[in-house]
This record gives sequence, structure tokens and C-alpha cells, in this order.
Amino acid sequence: MPQQNVYVMFKGALKLGVPFLNGYNGDPHYVIVVDDANGGDFAIVTNVKSDSSLTGAAGYNVLYSWNQYFDHPMVTDLAKLPPGLAQTGFPKLDYVHDPRLVDLSTMRPITLDTATEHNDINALVNGMLQLDMSAAPVDYLYPGKSGNDMRRGWKPSTDVTVYGFGFLFEPEHDGLHETHMNQGNPKPPHGSRERDHSSENGTFQDGAVIVEVNGRFQALFVAFQTQLVPTDNRGWPIPGTSHPILG
Repeated sequence: MPQQNVYVMFKGALKLGVPFLNGYNGDPHYVIVVDDANGGDFAIVTNVKSDSSLTGAAGYNVLYSWNQYFDHPMVTDLAKLPPGLAQTGFPKLDYVHDPRLVDLSTMRPITLDTATEHNDINALVNGMLQLDMSAAPVDYLYPGKSGNDMRRGWKPSTDVTVYGFGFLFEPEHDGLHETHMNQGNPKPPHGSRERDHSSENGTFQDGAVIVEVNGRFQALFVAFQTQLVPTDNRGWPIPGTSHPILG
């Protein structure tokens, strides 16, 4: 069963990168703020931590694959798209059924270091977005489900175009989320306390963050340790065949 809200892509000039830092109370999201083409803000959020029920702190680490030289044939189409929101006419992503998109065998867990941001997912995204971390931070109000946070963001040191793939915020439509693999979620056993993400399963609706700097494309693909591959033509795990991405 695919997502019930709208799968979209948003193309915009980067305004601010807002990592998830120590002391924040809201959702563990890195917020990428881009120009909404009307002078306002459009927020592209990416998960930096899982809600996994796996045992131990490492179970909360997301999986990632970072392609620093993303040369998928879609980049030609992406470059031609006008800035702003696209609900049709954009390349739709599928981690499993498009073998040219991402090599799932390269995915690895990555930590979240909210204190120093060294060698973690915050640092990775900071670098991908070309943020000037030597400059004074800019205040950014993050309106999370669990409360508002006043967070700190940094501006890029050069022009960066961001392509965010995911699902629109409802009902505001002023951002998108679920910029990760959106298939392969198993149905938890009856009576389990595990969160059920199986309703999110579908094909050609996976999320990602792709950036363009001086004509060079990079791509960040994120998944969760609980997701299984391969999937069927509905995006569901295949009984007796599917296994965790880490194998």
C-alpha cells in the first residue's frame, strides 16, 4: 500500500542548513531550508536518527550511502526543471527497482553526534551543503510535532541547488519529509510495541536529497536498519526472501 499523501520533488536555492544539535527537543531532523521561489522558505527535512526498536544505541543509527559524483541519467532532467514544487514530470526514485540509483550494498550505519558534529551525519550534510561553519549561526524556529525549537543554522559559502524528494507536509505544504527509502517496512507482529511503518510501503516513491554545485551532483540516500530487501511490486518485503539491508 503506497503513501496516501503526495510524493513530490522540490528544487530550490539553498538558504540555510540546520543540523540537529545537543539540547534540541523536537524531532531529530536535519532541516534544509531552500527558497520557495517567492522569497519565502521551504523546508526539506531528513532523518538523522531512527525510531528503531532494535536493541542498543546503535539500533537508532540510520543507514546511508553518499554518492559524491552522482551521474545517474536523471541529472539532465533535474537540471532542466524550473525551481519550485513538482508533483508530476520529475524522476521518481526507487532504491530497490532502479539498480542505477544506489548500490544498497554500500549502505552503512552513521552516528548522530549532537555535541561536536564530527564524523557523523550532521557533518556529512554540512559538508554536502557547503555550509560556512566559521560564520555566525542564524536563528531558525523549527515547528516540530513535539514542540517548537529555536535552532541554529548556517548559510552556504557558495551557490547550492537542492533537490528534495519525499512527501509534502500536511496540510501546510511548506516543506517535505520522508527523504528516505519508503518501502521494505515489515508488518510488526500482533501485540508488538514496534512502530508500524508498513503503510508507507510503495514503489517509485523513495526519498533522497540531491545537491548541485557548479554543475556537479551529489546524492544522499537514507534507509533504516529495520527495512528489508528485496521488495515486491508493491514495495512490500517478500516472505522467505527479504533480509535486512546490512545482510
